[in-house]
Amino acid sequence: MSAPLLQLSQATVRFGGLTAVDALDLTLHERELVGLIGPNGAGKTTAFNLITGLYPPASGTVSFGGRPLAGMAPHRIVAAGIARTFQNIRLFGSLSVLDHVRAAGNLHRTASPLQSLVRLRAFRESEDAITARADELLDLFNLSRFRDAPALSLPYGEQRRLEIVRALATRPRLLLLDEPAAGLNPQEKIDLVALIQRVHREFNLTILLVEHSMRVVMGVCQRIAVLDHGKKIAEGSPDGIRQNPAVIEAYLGSEHATALFHH
Repeated sequence: MSAPLLQLSQATVRFGGLTAVDALDLTLHERELVGLIGPNGAGKTTAFNLITGLYPPASGTVSFGGRPLAGMAPHRIVAAGIARTFQNIRLFGSLSVLDHVRAAGNLHRTASPLQSLVRLRAFRESEDAITARADELLDLFNLSRFRDAPALSLPYGEQRRLEIVRALATRPRLLLLDEPAAGLNPQEKIDLVALIQRVHREFNLTILLVEHSMRVVMGVCQRIAVLDHGKKIAEGSPDGIRQNPAVIEAYLGSEHATALFHH
């Protein structure tokens, strides 16, 4: 098997006396689609924040493409190829849909700062290329009709879609999706499953998905890791996780877990 794209080895995050992520081992290979689940407060979003450089590890290591991420600023981690969405939508009310995607595309601007300052031809060509790519992405994901609208004027489900498109504009190798189904209705969750599958297939991405909706997790993930109180308590196929006694116990008893995992 090829070398891991993402590898967490005994990665630990502490806040004072609280251990939020406890000696986590997690490996993702190219083009895998992996779920990270667990009860509220299990440490899932903290693990995302660790990977993206918002929290430093108290111990252990995080590497991407064989390169340690410790000490790298979050924007450099994005430039290295890791993009994410957030549990709570983070869009800017003053920016249009197009400008959200264009701003993300600026990460790969080819014009130099001097060329940009004096608006040389290279700057204009770079601007045109960024705009063209943004329009292409909006068209691919059926958001072109909102191109010039303020992002926060979009229906909630479309705002979720825009967050994913904005992340894709950074040209990631690894996409972290933090509860993308939060606040969606049942039909929107069905549409989200199709969207994640399409992104995974068409962009040849590795995806790590944190999600409470088991319909979404079981519908898209090839492998699932389960956290409880910061510790990984299980990892395996969706069917194996659904029947795992430790996972059932973590989800507050067998009756609740049975309903949850079959919802």
